[in-house]
Amino acid sequence: MTQMDIKLGSVEKIDPEKKLCLIETSLYETFKGSSERAAEFDYFDPQTPLFSGVLFCILVLSAEFFRENRESIWNWIINTAPFDVQIILISEQKVDPASFSPVPETLIFQNAPISIPSDFLAGIVDKAFGHLFMRLNRIQLQSQLALSFQEIKRLTRVGQYLTSERDFDRLIELIIREARDLVGADAGSIYVTERHKTGEPPTHLRFKKSDMELEGDEFLLPINNQSIAGYVALTKQPLMIDDVYALTGNEEYRFNYEYDKNNNYYSKSMLVIPMQNHRDEVIGVIQLINKKKNPHKKLTAEEMKGEDVVPFTEDSRELVRALAGQAAVSIENNELYQDINNLFEGFVKASVTAIEQRDPTTSGHSFRVADFTVGLAMAVDRLSDGKMKYISFTREQIREIRYASLLHDFGKVGVREKVLVKANKLYEHEFEMIQWRFHYARKLIETKYLHKKIAYLKEKGNAGYSDYEKVLDAEMHARLEEMEGFFEDIKMANQPNVVEDGNFDRLGKIARMKFQVGNEIVPFLKNNELVSLSVRRGNLDQVERMEIESHVSHTYTFLIQIPWTGDLLRVPDIAHAHHEKLTGEGYPMGLLEKEIPVQSKMMTISDIYDALTAPDRPYKKSLPRDRALDILKLEAKDHRIDSDLLDIFIESDIFKLHGK
Repeated sequence: MTQMDIKLGSVEKIDPEKKLCLIETSLYETFKGSSERAAEFDYFDPQTPLFSGVLFCILVLSAEFFRENRESIWNWIINTAPFDVQIILISEQKVDPASFSPVPETLIFQNAPISIPSDFLAGIVDKAFGHLFMRLNRIQLQSQLALSFQEIKRLTRVGQYLTSERDFDRLIELIIREARDLVGADAGSIYVTERHKTGEPPTHLRFKKSDMELEGDEFLLPINNQSIAGYVALTKQPLMIDDVYALTGNEEYRFNYEYDKNNNYYSKSMLVIPMQNHRDEVIGVIQLINKKKNPHKKLTAEEMKGEDVVPFTEDSRELVRALAGQAAVSIENNELYQDINNLFEGFVKASVTAIEQRDPTTSGHSFRVADFTVGLAMAVDRLSDGKMKYISFTREQIREIRYASLLHDFGKVGVREKVLVKANKLYEHEFEMIQWRFHYARKLIETKYLHKKIAYLKEKGNAGYSDYEKVLDAEMHARLEEMEGFFEDIKMANQPNVVEDGNFDRLGKIARMKFQVGNEIVPFLKNNELVSLSVRRGNLDQVERMEIESHVSHTYTFLIQIPWTGDLLRVPDIAHAHHEKLTGEGYPMGLLEKEIPVQSKMMTISDIYDALTAPDRPYKKSLPRDRALDILKLEAKDHRIDSDLLDIFIESDIFKLHGK
């Protein structure tokens, strides 16, 4: 390049570490009419040592040369130059910056006369450099502001993720991933504090997850200075280590090199941050390893030993501290949420157990129905074809189905216990009263014939008594056998079986029979007893059946009193419809097919199946699995239950969840 003939004193004093570059092609006279000189402009190659590390470049050009070569200069600037550029033009007269298109006017700093003294030109160059410095500072500040804004947005977004995540394991994985991505770390682990006793300070850290080994076994680590994580939990202070292999061994903490040896890894830089709640209690530790120069590059163990891994910075520490604060709140909230869930789960189980204690023969029914219904819901959720493929359930909806199933018989607490546990058509005390009547009647018959024998002996003595006694005994035994037959008819009618029409005639005959007790005429069967024994199917009369069926309404009434959270709002409605039929014949609302929630349809199948196959009860025998499924198929054929759901129930072996 042609050197300037004039000396730019002040320019020579600029600190070379600021990476400034001044290029002066020549004054106007040098290039005037010289195409050879103009061609030398091709020398502007940013790969040459002249441009190495340059941040700024001032081009001092003649206006005529610039005008003739403006497109080449502009192409060089936009395609090649690694620095910011300002142009000072030397001309005989003032020029219009707009006439140098496509070069933007903003690049032309000033137009100076050709006769300008060196010191004045040097001053203009200084101002141009100052202008570039100011522009760079502004860009850097804007960049820092934009970066800070992005970091704030990211931290805000992460905070939203953390506060909305209910699954503890996924929450832990989210914290590790976001912390690592936030500062470009190659790996990370997370520890959560554990207490031996409630109210006491934590004594151990539990290793929960590592993004290098997300399925690794958990283990306990004492909170002391024998490990880096334990030391940070103990001191409550962040720790940055540039190179763990450069530790002298005199530090207050110890680094375990065994993981690197066993897993072909090389830990170098490390950032360890305590997670503290609003009470300044440490509830966990975030440990990040190996800050990468290029966050997107996957490093080998050998590369980790070199310059691809750099120390963590103060900015990294502050970013992770901000994240750690959010993570601490999220973990604490998650633990509180889990405690509430566990408390509610315990309450539900205790309530169901207490209800089933009123009728020990149905013990376990609600838990089995819940298992069957949840299993069926999950099978439906997995479908990829068929009528049900569009039905899906979230984790929260599955939980909602489970609670509705567990509590579907909760309303039985409002049913009288004697009706709930009634085994036969007559209550035990009613049957005992009938038994005593027949016993009394038998004694009356025996007494009557005994009096006849005594009267004969008084009147006629022993003459012919033997034959008379035989006649009387035969008559008495015939009467007693008849009475025994009547009582057997009552015993048979008392069973919760289907009653034949002929049996009702015999019951009517018995009810018309009476005997006298003192001045009172007593029937063998009272009207209410006859009504109960005349039930054609099962063991409940109409009033009792309505009372039993009312348990569904009681269930709904009780469940709507519970302040369910948003993800469980439909529990009362799902439980309320589990005795509805697709034909509208169900109870308590007589809903039609489209009005019944699909969750309730699934529960109906589970409820019927378990009722049929449950262990023997006083009023019914347990049915084999195949017989129970045949009954369900008949129900589906009559369109009382959903046939598609029943097919899934059978094909997915849901009924095998509890072996019977």
